[in-house]
Amino acid sequence: MSSRSRLPASLLCVVVLSAGAGAAAAAGVQVSPVTPVNPSGGLIAPIGWTGAVFGPGLASALPGSFSPFSGLGASSLMLPVLPTLAAPTLSPVASAGLSAAVAPQAMRGAGFSVKGGRQRFEDGGPRAAVSLREKLAVQSRAIAEAGVDDKTGMASMAALDGIFLGDSQAGTVVNDQGIRIYGRALNYYQQVRKLIEKLEGQTELKESLDVMDDSYGDAWAKLRGIEAIAAQRSVAQHNTHLDGTLLWVDGVLRDGDKKVAVNTNRVFFHHSPNPRSEIEEGNRRVDGYLREVVPYFAAGGKADEALGGVDEVVLNFDVRGYAEIKEHIRARAKEISAVAGKRFRFTFLDELIEMPGSEDAVRKELNTLISRYGGVQGLGKIIEGVVYGRYVGLLLELRTLEHYLAKGYEVLQSGRELFDDERKYLTELDAVVRDPGTGRVSLVEAKSARVPLPFEQVLHDKVVAKLENYSKNRALLTSAIGAPVDEVVFSFDVGSNKGLERYLQAREAELTKKYGFTVKFLFLESSPRQGKPGKHRR
Repeated sequence: MSSRSRLPASLLCVVVLSAGAGAAAAAGVQVSPVTPVNPSGGLIAPIGWTGAVFGPGLASALPGSFSPFSGLGASSLMLPVLPTLAAPTLSPVASAGLSAAVAPQAMRGAGFSVKGGRQRFEDGGPRAAVSLREKLAVQSRAIAEAGVDDKTGMASMAALDGIFLGDSQAGTVVNDQGIRIYGRALNYYQQVRKLIEKLEGQTELKESLDVMDDSYGDAWAKLRGIEAIAAQRSVAQHNTHLDGTLLWVDGVLRDGDKKVAVNTNRVFFHHSPNPRSEIEEGNRRVDGYLREVVPYFAAGGKADEALGGVDEVVLNFDVRGYAEIKEHIRARAKEISAVAGKRFRFTFLDELIEMPGSEDAVRKELNTLISRYGGVQGLGKIIEGVVYGRYVGLLLELRTLEHYLAKGYEVLQSGRELFDDERKYLTELDAVVRDPGTGRVSLVEAKSARVPLPFEQVLHDKVVAKLENYSKNRALLTSAIGAPVDEVVFSFDVGSNKGLERYLQAREAELTKKYGFTVKFLFLESSPRQGKPGKHRR
């Protein structure tokens, strides 16, 4: 076996585990909800798949019997008082930019760049030492230098991984927004570029493509959050997925003999000229995030199971400049702490670091973080995974447009955001298409569901919630589109999960009857496979 074909043991583990995960997602995978627990009153109540009662403001009446705080019985609510992890105090110099611990640049090789779909090689910096002994000597010095003033071990790990995995810049590309990407994100980006070139001229794609800045902000916030919170503490685990959920835990810190899980959430909202729209949507999404993650991080929950137990959970937020959203989170924190004691601690990114002043500044800092941590398997996967996740959704939207254009449909709109008369956000229209033969107008929503989840949860979160919105705003939809909506089509990528495909198809009639739209499901295979396009299934 040549040296080029050998994989480090750490990578072999990833390959084997990934293969096992793929098999687990084979046909008919169903993830069952946990038996509900019904402690009386307060924070916990069996009100639906993602719901929990944090007081009247978060009360919900979702279907199902899944308790979001499963396993957290009344007796477990009396948690021992744990010492809190003090928020790091940053000096003016340290808070003015990225931390001083920078992964070494001395061993950078030739980088690979793609702009506008065309590939080129670029000089990545100084050449490697000419002999193996010299190369190892340089890399050993780099590892030592990376550890100076960095007790977290993150920069040293980046340097060490560089020996086995290659420099983090090797095999990366520069995308259209100037961000270096790699791994799965690179594969999807290349497929997106091919589809853009194919579809340009057939339909307007600008609004559909204007989706990536949020993912760059998410990746930046997660890395800067764990840097700031870790301070001088060691980082034991990074980017751990909780099975049967859509949550990845950013990191686990060691604070003496205490294990502290950290997760950063950059509050999402659609941009609007009306600040109240952004605040209200941001608060709604905060509530949804807390309903989802607090049960996972509760004592004895999925996080404890995956991480081998944790003593404290830090939920860190980037409120994106809104004091109103910060106050909303603080109010929820009090409600949660009243039940869960000191297990949860809430922090805010703008109180830990100096925030960049523009999206361009965020991109610049993100590229610095990619240079620093792209080779670290855990931290690099945070960056790769967040950007990859957004490309997954974008590629499915483009595949959906490709599908309808190939059938001769006219694309009336794509990627359009819908606001009410007060300029408050209502929903986004992935695509609106018209059958030239019948004149029927279809509103098409693209949804990826490749991670195994309970079928009922997928139905509620990805289908029913949209139909409720469309039904409530039917007149506004007709006005915005210029014609009444005849049918709603959900374009799903379910991977190999045939069971979910059959389950959704079986719901078409009842959903049509309930909401007054003809409801249909379209199944597309959008994932890149050896460079071949995705396959279309009914």
